[in-house]
Amino acid sequence: MKRSRIAMVFMVPVFALAVGSLWGQVRLSRETDGWLRQAELGPYESPSYNEKDLYEKAKLEKEVNVYSYSSRVHNFGKTFQEKFPGIKVNGYDMDSTEIVTKVLAEQRSGNFVADVIFLKDPSTVHHELMQKGLAFTYVPGDIKAVLPEEFQKPFLVHHVSFDTVVYNTEVHKTPPFESLWDLTKPEWKSRVIFCDPIKMPEFVEVLATIVQNGDAMAREYQRVFGQPIKLSKGVKNAGYEWILRVLRNDAIIAGSTNDVSNAVGQPGQTRPPVGITAFSRLRDKEKNPKLAFDVSYDTKPVMGFATEVIIAIVNQAKHPNAAKLMTRWMMGDEKGGQGYAPYFVLGNTPVRTDQPAPPGSRKLGDMNIWMADPAFVWDHGQEIRDFWLANLR
Repeated sequence: MKRSRIAMVFMVPVFALAVGSLWGQVRLSRETDGWLRQAELGPYESPSYNEKDLYEKAKLEKEVNVYSYSSRVHNFGKTFQEKFPGIKVNGYDMDSTEIVTKVLAEQRSGNFVADVIFLKDPSTVHHELMQKGLAFTYVPGDIKAVLPEEFQKPFLVHHVSFDTVVYNTEVHKTPPFESLWDLTKPEWKSRVIFCDPIKMPEFVEVLATIVQNGDAMAREYQRVFGQPIKLSKGVKNAGYEWILRVLRNDAIIAGSTNDVSNAVGQPGQTRPPVGITAFSRLRDKEKNPKLAFDVSYDTKPVMGFATEVIIAIVNQAKHPNAAKLMTRWMMGDEKGGQGYAPYFVLGNTPVRTDQPAPPGSRKLGDMNIWMADPAFVWDHGQEIRDFWLANLR
């Protein structure tokens, strides 16, 4: 039985199979099918996008409720209200796990509050919401041409965030390592900081991505050490072996990405650590210019591990037209403006092909990263967590 990252405390009703319709591989209830038809979503989605017509319909709904993993919902909510007067934005800032849990509770009780959800953790969203007909992807027709297919299905991807290795630039003018495998060497004993994947589920995605790319990790090991890798007893592949060796090298486990960047970038150190943290922590240097750290862009086999931030419209949303209008606003324009403006910053990577990289960053296609695979994370996430816990010292 596959296990989600969240503790499932609600049982979602099983929809009767004798009613409703089948869309893709999702069995829809009669109620959901009727709502989708009226809202023009799912199998009834219009291929075109008419903002004027949508706005007129949305004004009749008067408001839109957005559950967001990011506090910046209040920023793009404000600009949405300025652009589309007469529609109130109710923004709720909560973490991704809480969003999924809350939506499941609302669906169970029939108290449909959420219209738009904006969150990380695509594997849980896919298996706990989308495959049960509780959330739906909506891609505005006017931007489909500038969105690669992989960022339209099964999710509309808002932006990509990723985690990478950082080093202290006061002591090291260039990165003091070349490979992820270097972090398992004796000179880095007790000097590698990793965020706790039990407290921060997005770092399960980092570990899962390394495990999924075990063959590439094995090739990189041979390049670094000049011989084929020998796996420890019971270890399945070179990705798991890397996790094991980092932990056996007395990795320091941190409670947040901020803790990592602060520890690595503190000035005045003689033997500073390195750490794996969110790329967006580079913005910390704007707030605290004394911090001295940077990203190692040329680390092999990859510089980082990316995960998708997604947007979906919730089943039975009471304000579906306002939800569609909001979704389009959040995706922004070709300059990174409109509702995307709060995210057009260093550390977030746009997925629209017509948007440039934010100042100080590079375009997605110019960075050597591995994308997290939601299906693999779902299938192997618990096993990877168990492996991590079993090998902590």
